[in-house]
Amino acid sequence: MSHIHVPDGIISVVWWGLGYVLTFTIMFFIFKTLDKEEARKKIPFTGIAAAIMLLGMSVPLFIVPVHLSLAVLTGILIGPKLGFLAVFVVNIMLALFGHGGITIVGLNTLVVGSEVLIGSCLFKYFSKRLHKVGSVFIATAIALLISMTLMVGIIGVTTGVTEALPHHHHGEHDYYEDQHAIEEVEDVWEKMGDEVATIRYFAFTGWTAVVLILMAGIALESTGTALIIRYFLQVRPDLIIPTQDV
Repeated sequence: MSHIHVPDGIISVVWWGLGYVLTFTIMFFIFKTLDKEEARKKIPFTGIAAAIMLLGMSVPLFIVPVHLSLAVLTGILIGPKLGFLAVFVVNIMLALFGHGGITIVGLNTLVVGSEVLIGSCLFKYFSKRLHKVGSVFIATAIALLISMTLMVGIIGVTTGVTEALPHHHHGEHDYYEDQHAIEEVEDVWEKMGDEVATIRYFAFTGWTAVVLILMAGIALESTGTALIIRYFLQVRPDLIIPTQDV
């Protein structure tokens, strides 16, 4: 849900460059601390998790104008470290497909990677105190809220808050180029109000529609992740219990 869809040329080189630096720094730390033997066992699952994320993040939901990232699912199944590496690979592939610019792969990896880390850590915490399926739902919902806040913060600082509003992505490159030019001559808050007013979801408009879209997206991804983990607990509980730090 928290994937940034801004094309190349919109975000300043300072910001996307910083995103790459932070991403590569984290990846360097991961490679240094990764349990090689455990990682070797999970390589097949890492490829499967990356394929699932790629599918979820590239296919829009018809009932809600957002995408599922399934990043928390990845973090729970293969661990936060391998999960972060899988997120980087998926973002590279999405950028090559035109789903966001290649320059913002670093920023997207940080945003979606935060879901992997936060979701897997929260699952470990809650699963010791609550039912595991319920723990997945809670962990996913919280991780999505935090990653969306991070995404809105990044986009708000670099391009304007309106770029973070949920919308269908048809013709998004032309849309962003036009909007970027308009922002140079319009008041940001007035423009944001105009953008929000155009958003519709069923019979609702404006901020009500925005909130409903986000709540529906979080509920769908949290429920879907919980149901998938429930299935794994029934057929392959060894993949979930005990959870690994890899």
